[in-house]
Formats: sequence, structure tokens, C-alpha cells
Amino acid sequence: MIELFDINKGDVVSITGAGGKTSLMFFLADSLSKKGTVLITTTTKIFKPECIKKLNLIFISPEEIDYISPQDSSIYIYCPNIIDNKIQSASFEDVAKLEKKFDYILIEADGSCGKPLKGWKENEPSIPTTSKKTIAVIDITALKTLKSESSIHRFNLYTQQFPQTSEIITKEDFINYIDSNLFFKNSYGRNILFFNKIESLEFFEYFFDIANSIKNKDVYFGSIFDGLIHKFKNVTPIVLASGFSRRFGANKLDIRLKNSMTLLEQVLFNITKLNFKEKILVGKEHYYLKLANNYSFKYIENEHSHLGQSQSVILGTKSANLDGFIFIPGDMPFLSKNSLLTLIWKFQIHNEIIVPFINDQKCAPVLFPKKYSKILLELKGDAGGKEIISKNIFIKCTFKNSMEFFDIDTKEDLKLLEMSEENL
Repeated sequence: MIELFDINKGDVVSITGAGGKTSLMFFLADSLSKKGTVLITTTTKIFKPECIKKLNLIFISPEEIDYISPQDSSIYIYCPNIIDNKIQSASFEDVAKLEKKFDYILIEADGSCGKPLKGWKENEPSIPTTSKKTIAVIDITALKTLKSESSIHRFNLYTQQFPQTSEIITKEDFINYIDSNLFFKNSYGRNILFFNKIESLEFFEYFFDIANSIKNKDVYFGSIFDGLIHKFKNVTPIVLASGFSRRFGANKLDIRLKNSMTLLEQVLFNITKLNFKEKILVGKEHYYLKLANNYSFKYIENEHSHLGQSQSVILGTKSANLDGFIFIPGDMPFLSKNSLLTLIWKFQIHNEIIVPFINDQKCAPVLFPKKYSKILLELKGDAGGKEIISKNIFIKCTFKNSMEFFDIDTKEDLKLLEMSEENL
């Protein structure tokens, strides 16, 4: 899916940051040229593009501004001047004139010499006052690389602006860099963060960790190389722990494992391996409150657990504030961080119900988009989410390790758990 940052006709869009600004500009220009007339330019300097496959590029000069009659399907490049094969900066006045002639204007408004981070001069970035959106590009692959003049533009200035605590670029460096808001200094309209080069589960995890630690809420991610851009949709894990364990004959969630954790505590611990913005535990025991606090979960006590599993789902849905809910049974101690991430990544792409499958059989945990909140709140008895899944579109997410999705229902299941505890 390609999401174009909700760019509308008449928008002037400035692009700042590093790690794909020019590529993003041409990618957006190509997509938007199918909807209307497009102009790209710069308020800094960019190399003059050579012939780009499949793109019809038309260069225009200052003398042509008053006479240009742009056509759809072409991409116009405004060149005030070209020196050493670099297009020189357009004035804000010229941008304002061109705005009247084109449906979309895309501006590279920042420079970094191709490096993922930079020290910012006082006059940077150079964002025209007519801009309605500013997109800051962030190169996620810079994380964990060595800080040096080869990785950071104006390295000495950067170290003055961001005092160093590590020789490599850390998550904290990225968070401080983003929260400084220098990407958007003197910006106008909507500010958007775009994390580029996320092409593997490893880099999605890096992104997920950072996205849940920053103040900015308008976040996109993807890969320009792969032609994928997604709006980040945040997820709340909701642990269901208010069943009666009737088939087991006792409260199975209080069983102690070899590592001294209870079954429920192991589940909570596994979830905290990911940096969720909010986490919810729904239970029926007063002493679960302390356990929830130990792992930074919000605890919701289910006073009507006798009415069935639906009550836990309803309480969790009511308490969650984000874009999706993943309902995790409290007796799934083997569920891994990578499997949770895989389900969340699928959700980002499809924005539909995500259902894990083992050997072509549905299993838990299931992830629901927020758009299903009303239906979830209408559940009754022990229906859970199965009824909703059967009546709506869902995305199948296949896994191979069946133990990860193993839950404890009987004493026989407990024996299998004991045999497999070394995998925890």
C-alpha cells in the first residue's frame, strides 16, 4: 500500500532530514503526476537529475515562470540556476508564484551531503512560508553505526548541539534528535516524520521502539526503494486474565515456572520486551494489580467475569486509546517478541484483523483495528472475537513454531509446558 501523507491538490510540501529526501521527492512526484500537475525544486541545492526511467522531466527557468502551462503526467523541475551540475536554491517569492500554476509543489528544503544525521545551522531548514506540509526523512539504518564525520554532516556542530554519551548512534540519540524539533524549525502547517529504509523485521523493531518513545504523533514509515509508505498505527496489547480455568481445576495463571515466575508473569514479561506506549491487563484477582504495576501495565479488574470472556474484551477495548488492540491470553508463555512484531507489522500494511495460523488453524492472539471497537463492545458471553473474525475480512499470518501459540487448558497441557520450559 502507498500512502502519500494525505497530500492534497494545492499543497506545497517541504522535505527535510536525511536518508532519502531526493528519492522521496521523485517518488511522490511520480505518484502525484497521475493526479495533477507537479513541480519539484529546492531551497538549498540538489544535483541536477539525469534521465530517470519512466519519468518525463521538464526543466523550467525563471524566465518561463509567467508563461508556463503545465501538463499532467510530466514532472517540472524549477532551476533558478545550475552551477557545478547542482540546481541552486529557489527564492520563496518564486515558489509563491509557481504555487498558482501547479497542483502540487515538492521542495527539498534541507541538505545533509548524503549523511543520515547533521549539525544544524541557524538558517536551516529553509522552509517556504507557503508550505502546508513538512516531511522529515529519517534513515533508520544509521542506528548502531559509528559517529564520525563520514556519518554525520558537520560533525563538530552536531556534537555541540547534542552532547555525546556514546561512540555509536543510539536510540536515545535518535529520540533527542527528533524531539529537538530542528527538522521542523520555522515550518508551517502539518509536520510529518517518515522513517525510511525499513525493509526487515529488525529495522521495524528499531522503528517501533523509537516511534513509541518520541513526542511526535504524525509518523509514517516504509521503504522508498520498495515503493512502500505506511502511516504508523499504534497498538495496545491487552492481556486477558480473568477466566475460571474450569478444565484445569485451579487458577492456572498462578502456576510457578522453573524460573520462579508465574505463568501470567511470564506473559507480561515477554510483552515488555517491546516498547509499547500502553499495555493493559484485565483480571479478576486483586493481587494482579501489583503484578501489573511491576511491568507497567494498566490493571482493569473484571467484576463481571462470570458473564464470559466477552467482559474482558469489552473492558480492554474501553480502556485502550490507540489504533489497534491485540488480545493476548494470559496462559501463552512462549509467545515471542518477533511473533508479536510480525503481527503488528502485518497490521501496519493491511489495517485489517490479523489472525495467526498454525498448521492452517486459527489461533490467538488476534489483532483488531480500532474500527472494530463498536462490534467488540457488543460481544456477549464467551463469544470472544471468533464471531467477528468469521463475519469480516481478516489477514492470515502463518507461523511455523506451534509452541509459541500453545496455551494451558488442562493438566496434560501443563506437562507439555514443563517439558518445554527451557525455551522460555
